[in-house]
Amino acid sequence: MTSFWTKAANAAAQGQARCDTIQAEFRAEPKARRSIRRDPPPTPAALIPTDDVVRQRLAEELDYACRILDAMGNQLSSDPNVVARHVVPLQLGDVIGQLLGHVASVIRSSDPGGAIERIGMSDLKSRLIRKSVV
Repeated sequence: MTSFWTKAANAAAQGQARCDTIQAEFRAEPKARRSIRRDPPPTPAALIPTDDVVRQRLAEELDYACRILDAMGNQLSSDPNVVARHVVPLQLGDVIGQLLGHVASVIRSSDPGGAIERIGMSDLKSRLIRKSVV
């Protein structure tokens, strides 16, 4: 008959062997895990620039015109008297700058139709997608 202590010692030895096996498996070559990172979504065609150099340069010129308008608006709005007297024209200059920026994005895009769909100015967007009445 085996004593309680002998049985306990045998169980502990088997448990230790099991523990060693688990640790060896853990320390062995790590299993490939699925990455938590996801591939970025594909870039919409509307945001991919066109290969047409002339269209790219036209878009750059429109962007340049936007920067000029922005600089002029900043200069004029630094004078409180000018702002008080000419609020609406200053705001219109900002709207024109936004309009030129959107048109530049459409011209620059490899998918002009998709670029038009991304325009946030609803009045410009509706003018660009309207059906001809003629």
